[in-house]
Amino acid sequence: MKSTKIIFVFDLDGTLAHTAPSLLKAGNSVLTELGRKNISLSRYSTFIGKGTRKQVQLLLDYTGGVPEKGLEFYYNKFMEIYKNDPISDSFLYPGVREFLEFLKRKKITMAVCTQKNSETATKLIKELKIYEYFKGFAFGDSTEFLKPDIRVFNYAVRNLGEANYFYVGDSAIDLSLAAKVKATFLFHKDGYSKDLSFRKGVSLGFDTYFQLLDHIDEFLDQ
Repeated sequence: MKSTKIIFVFDLDGTLAHTAPSLLKAGNSVLTELGRKNISLSRYSTFIGKGTRKQVQLLLDYTGGVPEKGLEFYYNKFMEIYKNDPISDSFLYPGVREFLEFLKRKKITMAVCTQKNSETATKLIKELKIYEYFKGFAFGDSTEFLKPDIRVFNYAVRNLGEANYFYVGDSAIDLSLAAKVKATFLFHKDGYSKDLSFRKGVSLGFDTYFQLLDHIDEFLDQ
């Protein structure tokens, strides 16, 4: 028998919070130390979503290649800078808090599934004052895998019981993961990916969480 319990799982960067400015600040600090020209927020945003190490690799490749000291050295340098301040200039997208409150009132369980390192992600979620909404977490270092590997999602919901899943994300990686776990995929169009609204498997594309609030009952009542 199909479960009637519902669990909402959220990506973090580009989905719940606009974090690119904080990441850009750390990335440009690394570039400055290398004597390279800083890059724009719009360009940096295209590097987000495949894990922080990959993010740093893309940054270095785009600005001239990985220097002789190697990717691991500059990844550690980036993380040293970013861990000191993953908060500045980051903020929740419009309507996020209202949407989480709506789900809470409905007694719907929520979880976070992100590529972001546990230390910086936890600090960010707590500073944004949304930590208490979530009962499950999977971070980029929670397992040896990254999204869209199904084991990352399973880690996020491992203690939450069987359910019908909704997955809210902003990238093709999130869409792929949602398909693998047979989750209803809700696409945040104001994130860091090109518009996937018309791709197969996307149940709804939304610009703001206020817009999602206007439509969510259509899905919950199915």
